[in-house]
This record gives sequence, C-alpha cells and structure tokens, in this order.
Amino acid sequence: MSVVAHRVRPLAELPFYCDPIYLFTASWALMLGTLEIQVSELTYPDRSMGLILFVVSLLTMLAGVGAVRLANYAEKTAAVSLAYRIDTRLLRKINWILCIIVFLIVVFNWVSIGPAPLLGFFGASTLNYAEYGRLKQVLEPLAMALFVNSALEESRALRWFWRLAAFGTLLAYVARGPMLVAIVQAIILYSIRTSASKRKIYIRASVAILIALVAMDIVGENRTAQESFFEFLEIKQEFRTWPVAVLWPISYMSIPISNMCWIVKGAHFHEPAASFLYSVLPSFWVPTSPHEAVLSDSHIIDGTHTYLANYFLDFSWAGIVAFNFIIGVVAGLLTHRERISRKFLLSPILLSAFSFIFFWDFFVSLPTIIELCVQAVIQRFCIVPVKLRQRSVELG
Repeated sequence: MSVVAHRVRPLAELPFYCDPIYLFTASWALMLGTLEIQVSELTYPDRSMGLILFVVSLLTMLAGVGAVRLANYAEKTAAVSLAYRIDTRLLRKINWILCIIVFLIVVFNWVSIGPAPLLGFFGASTLNYAEYGRLKQVLEPLAMALFVNSALEESRALRWFWRLAAFGTLLAYVARGPMLVAIVQAIILYSIRTSASKRKIYIRASVAILIALVAMDIVGENRTAQESFFEFLEIKQEFRTWPVAVLWPISYMSIPISNMCWIVKGAHFHEPAASFLYSVLPSFWVPTSPHEAVLSDSHIIDGTHTYLANYFLDFSWAGIVAFNFIIGVVAGLLTHRERISRKFLLSPILLSAFSFIFFWDFFVSLPTIIELCVQAVIQRFCIVPVKLRQRSVELG
C-alpha cells in the first residue's frame, strides 16, 4: 500500500459539473436551448412541451433531494475525512485483470467476426460499428473503468499503457458514446482529486472536452458520411453549411428531446409495462418492445429520446415524476456527507449519467451496472480512508 496520504476536494470546492443538481439543470438547459434552434425538419415545433417536461422534472428531482436532506436534517454525525491511501499493488492486479479481459474479448471478436470497425476506415473488410462484436456490454464498461483507473497508477509507463489500451479499444470499435462518457468520467475524477485552482480545472476540462468533441466529429464523419448524416436526421437546408463539428452536438442534444416531445404528444397510455428494465438485460435476451407502434412514428428519428421516454411509455406522467424523484434521491445521497468526493470512483459514473440525460437513460443500463460493480470493488478494497485523528497525527 502507498504510504502517501492523498486528499480529495470537498463539494464546496468542486466545479459545478461535479454537483448532480447543477449538472441536471445544465443538461436540461442544453436540451431546451438546442431545441430552440430547430435544426431538423422533424424537430418538435412547440416549445411549451419541452418547458412542461423540464418544470415537472426539475420540481420532482428537487423533491427527491429535499426528501434526503429532510431525512438527515436532525442527524448528528462526526466530520468526515477527505484523506485516503491507495493500495497500489492490489489496484494494479485488478487493472491487469480488466486489461486481460478486454484483450480476450477483442481477440475473440477479431477471430470470430473479423477486423474491428476502425480498420474499415482504411479499406479493410469488416462489419459496421453497430453490427460488429459480441460481449460489447461487458467490453465497453471494463475498458471505461480501466481508462478511469489508470489515473491512480503510480507508474507513468503503466498509466499510459492502460489509458491507450482502454481508449484504443473503444476507438477501434468506433464506440463514440462510451469514449465521450469515459472522458467525462476521467475529467470528474481529476477534478475531485487535483489540488489545482478552480480556474485551472475549468480551463483544462474545457480543453479536454473541446478536443474530445473534435475527435468525435472526425470519428463520426468517417463512420457516417456527411450527406448521410444530413439526410438521416433531415437537417434543414439552411443549416447544412454549418461546420459539422458544431451541427453534430446541436443535433445530438436537440433531437432526443424533440423525439420525447413527439412521444408525449402521440402516445396513449393503456397499462403499465416494464420495458425500462430491458436495458439491464444482455442484448440476446431483450424482448420486443411493447411500444414499437409509438416509436415507429415518422417524427421520431435516430432511436434516442432522453432519459425519460421509457418511463413515460411504461407509466405515463407517473413514470416521469417517479424517476425524477428517484434520481433526486440519488443526487441528495451523493451530496450528503461528501460522498461525491469520498466515493470518487463511483460518483463519476453517476455524474456522467446525469451529464447525458439529454441523450439516453444511462442510470438503468447493464454497462453502467457492470462498471459500478467493478468500481465498487476497487473503492472498497483499494481505497483506504485515513481517519481524522490519524491524519492529524501525520500532519503534526
């Protein structure tokens, strides 16, 4: 175990994107702001539906936060320590295990299916990114966990080896979504652990996100031809002269909330269902959605419809209220007793789910559950809190 004691930043000293409440509000602001641009011919034309969804979601999420704070209002607890040590030897063994599993899955897919989709950019005969590969629900969260955990490695050579191996795997599979999520998680972990000023944190995070967006745009343009992108999303003619690097994030933030608005307008609730749980099943066990008729509406494009659609389709407005209340409880628990900082391997996963509520439900998802389980084991056995009394003796 490392003899060096580290210290994480308290919530009050963290940037806004490490607070789930601010993150939730910012994500909704991006949704509503990009929806106003009306970038697609099929974008929902009435702004009132988006505003109604936002108000209901915000109020019920805050109710969940308030319930946690009310439950702990009279609680008398001792101060928590923000210091910790890392069992570097055990962490290194676990990272090697993750790396080997990722490698074996990559080799299995290469032997059984052929070269990875990235090589198709260079003329190799391979399947496209959506059809390629088995066990991707295991491969992607393990590669993401390895990428994030590399920041805790003492050896610079191993640190970069694991980063390149993990990110290179996601890149080889042209997994643009998991790559972005992994980068967001790594930024959050850095922000929690660094001693740099807030200004430097914001600058470095902004540069990292900008580079990531440009890189994802390059991957996207190779993955999907520009004209195909315009036609599939039915981008309006006046926007087709805009840089794709700008148009891509706008469309990917606005189209899911537009789809959600069309769903609310067109769906008719008959009986409860449990399709929101299908995303925690292995892909080969997922049954046919009971909502295919609603989702086949010609206004709904790209198959994404924010984090709320499944709950609305299964339970109508009660589903929206209940799920926002639940993630409000999650936000309340994270912000209580410095859990965001103390559980710094778990909180980035949940915060990244808050970051991408504009796109999909990453809370109830098999890859998220797998990554949470892996990181919970590492947090439990490799991260050793330093008690306040012990810390004061060391400092004295």
